Amino acid sequence: MKMKQLGLALILSALVPAMAHAGPIPRYSAATIFTSNSTVTLISTYSGSGHLNGIKCIFPSNALGASVKLLFTIDSQSSNFIIDPTNLEQDSIGQFTSGWLPFNLSFSSSLQVQLNNTSLGTANINCWATWDTP
Repeated sequence: MKMKQLGLALILSALVPAMAHAGPIPRYSAATIFTSNSTVTLISTYSGSGHLNGIKCIFPSNALGASVKLLFTIDSQSSNFIIDPTNLEQDSIGQFTSGWLPFNLSFSSSLQVQLNNTSLGTANINCWATWDTP
């Protein structure tokens, strides 16, 4: 009997610290858009709650004239945001970078983020998103 109690105590002592540190699960998504008049998914539709922390996009050095539209669907509400590289600084190799744009958007039922370049020019544009879920 004492061995069973000892075994149970060891199992519980291993689980308790893990449960105490439970918190948001960080997530990271990436996508590249390069075909004209297209849409690609940065964050696939996620059902549940969470928080969109930020988005970063990098445009090639020859991307002037090509922008990207971020299409957000949060809790069934849609909005968009255009990133134009002419307003961005260039890094050491000439790429235009947005840096991390803080969004701090909470969602309670769903999230989806897409990249679109319809009528915005064409370039090889890379974007990343950080978000978390409970």
